[in-house]
Amino acid sequence: MEEAVAENGAGEPVRTDSSCWTRADFGESRSWARRLKPEMLKEIDAAIVGAVRRGLDFSHLSPKDFPLPQTSKLLLNCLSDLESGRGFTVIEGFPAENYSVEENFLAHAGISSYLGTIVAQNHLGEKIIEIVDRDEPYSHKSRGYHSRELLPFHTDGADWAGLLCIGTAEEGGLSVISSSASVHNAILSERPDLYEVLLRGFFHHRRGEQTVGEPPVSSERIPVFSFYNGLLHTTYNRNPIDWVVHEGIELSSLEIEALDFFDSVVARPDLQIQMELRRGDIQYINNFAILHSRGSYRDTLEERRHLLRIWLNYSNARRVGPTLLDLYAPEEIDKRRDL
Repeated sequence: MEEAVAENGAGEPVRTDSSCWTRADFGESRSWARRLKPEMLKEIDAAIVGAVRRGLDFSHLSPKDFPLPQTSKLLLNCLSDLESGRGFTVIEGFPAENYSVEENFLAHAGISSYLGTIVAQNHLGEKIIEIVDRDEPYSHKSRGYHSRELLPFHTDGADWAGLLCIGTAEEGGLSVISSSASVHNAILSERPDLYEVLLRGFFHHRRGEQTVGEPPVSSERIPVFSFYNGLLHTTYNRNPIDWVVHEGIELSSLEIEALDFFDSVVARPDLQIQMELRRGDIQYINNFAILHSRGSYRDTLEERRHLLRIWLNYSNARRVGPTLLDLYAPEEIDKRRDL
């Protein structure tokens, strides 16, 4: 992929840095994956055993608690992927089937501690979410991770989102990602009138995540596209935008057209990478640079989709815009952001 310094701002295309890509920029399937070597697996196992023996809490693990002298070199490359590269990274080859769910919690948290600080993902303060089908409908009263339905393209809260796959579905559940910069450039080029609507942003429904006495809708509009320090920040989730109607807020016809066009652009196959997350894969994405989706899926008694999700803030992040954390866990807003 071509790399160039970008002088970006609202109304200007994102000049091609490594986070601006299309499907054609990648070769064969899984060419983006970084494989754990035997010596790395050995030290990860030792770190898990040590954490269990010492009774450590996964939510407070640090590299000091989870020493990985060999694996940390690979994780530096992963951090570069997220921070200044393509915006996503995948680690493959972790033997999740050899460990209990609790031990996988420790492994995911310990490895992730080299990439940032774990933050809560909801008002309950949960720092690892088990992504499983609990037969809950995806609606304005719930979050999508306990549903088996299609999750449209969106961004999460925090700087990075990490998924450790410890079980796969019988059918479906494909992970699909897209470069926010490429989507931005297409919309700016093709429909600049709708681009202005996306810059202004939308109110978001908080889906019951607010505390008593707080409003059910974001207090301010959240821009889909914004720029901080000359870098594009994308924040998008169509469903909570649509669900504000339950609180008496109506979208204009132009706003609906802008959202529809955004969805049509991100749905273009040439702007997507499709990933089949396998048992032992760990996928990380930069939420400001990558939009992601998940296909619907079907479990059986023998094959059940089961992922562990972590949200991370990285203290030295280049992209420092506001996130969706204020909708779900406002106490976790990174105080380093002076916006």
